[in-house]
Amino acid sequence: MANLFSPITIKHVQFANRLAMPPMVRFVGEMSEEVSVTAGRVTPPVVEHYARRVRAGTGTIIVEATAVDATGRVWGNGFNLYADEHIADLALLASGIRSAGGIACIQLVHGGPQSSADLCGGHLLAPSAIPANDKAALPRKLTLAQIRTIQAHFADAAERAVAAGFHAVEIHGAHGYLLDSFLMRQRNHRTDTYGRSAAGRMRMLLETCQLVRERIGEKALIFCRISPFTKRDEGYTLEDLCAVVHGLEASGIDLLHLSTDGAYRGYFDTDKTLGHYCRELTRLPLMIAGGLRTPADAQRLIAENHADFAAVGTAMLRDPEFATHAREALQGG
Repeated sequence: MANLFSPITIKHVQFANRLAMPPMVRFVGEMSEEVSVTAGRVTPPVVEHYARRVRAGTGTIIVEATAVDATGRVWGNGFNLYADEHIADLALLASGIRSAGGIACIQLVHGGPQSSADLCGGHLLAPSAIPANDKAALPRKLTLAQIRTIQAHFADAAERAVAAGFHAVEIHGAHGYLLDSFLMRQRNHRTDTYGRSAAGRMRMLLETCQLVRERIGEKALIFCRISPFTKRDEGYTLEDLCAVVHGLEASGIDLLHLSTDGAYRGYFDTDKTLGHYCRELTRLPLMIAGGLRTPADAQRLIAENHADFAAVGTAMLRDPEFATHAREALQGG
């Protein structure tokens, strides 16, 4: 039976264990300013921030959401991969993670209606001209040409990530950012082939994943992160989940990353977890994040076959030695 520290292989990539650090934005207050305030640059303290967690025993690091397009930046200190000039900086980070013995992945994002208007020249882009919330700026509806451009920019960024030395890229299709906004009934009122129906709303995400696969081939693994809970209040159904999961598998991704509002929470009015639902829907390896606060929480996720990887976010951000403490707690030192 697999446990948190069992190795696993996906295609050509060997993972030392099942413990992962999911994308965690470097916010002031959660860590020192020398780590969090870098104006998008990779500095030695940033490399150490991630490498320290690998040295403690974390097998996989997914670097925080990194912008694929200048029109989709979210955080002023966030990383960028929309130009070749960004490769050298991120190569330092990938090298630091790899040298410490970890698998280096980087998450790619377009903020869409949740982008920063200040960083994006005052103009936000979205599936429809619907703001992300009552306080957000009104975005502009994407044209078909703009959709294709952004999809190409995801592929361009993935290619740069490969050049920088990352083992994997993760397509951010969660948390209300652009690709997730296309999936949301409340934000996608389009009447063309990128809206109108469940199949239309999925098209942006699936085409983006497929284009990334076509561009980078087998040079790196492709993860995709989704968050069904962000659509719970609009009647998201098991059929919706089935369609997205099957579509993502067909698009060529290598791992499905489920962001949850509780890894052990029941979904669709049952006690069955999202992980167990997805186990029945796909053969893709699963990673799950959401409320994994202790080593026992993470171990249970693997032992009960909810997922292949446990993504520990807040707890690992607060405790860089989480992996060491987990091994001591679970294996007796």
